[in-house]
Amino acid sequence: MPKELIRDAVTDGFRVQVGWGGIAGDDCGYVQVATVNENSTLQLDDSLPEGESALPFEGWFVHLDRAGINRMIRALRRARDSAYGADA
Repeated sequence: MPKELIRDAVTDGFRVQVGWGGIAGDDCGYVQVATVNENSTLQLDDSLPEGESALPFEGWFVHLDRAGINRMIRALRRARDSAYGADA
């Protein structure tokens, strides 16, 4: 799976991860966006039976379809322009 990592501008260890796979036009294609903290010590599911270990919590992951990606791009552009001004 190809992916891009975008580091947090302020806090070490946090990043946005964008991954994708499949072939354009293939129903099996996907795009995944995640917020990840590589320094997290959280564990998933502390209610497991004794002797079973919990999985480390890596972050929040979401799969987006084409419409969701387009909506996210528009929202990020609005946020960028509002926070930093429009590009010249």
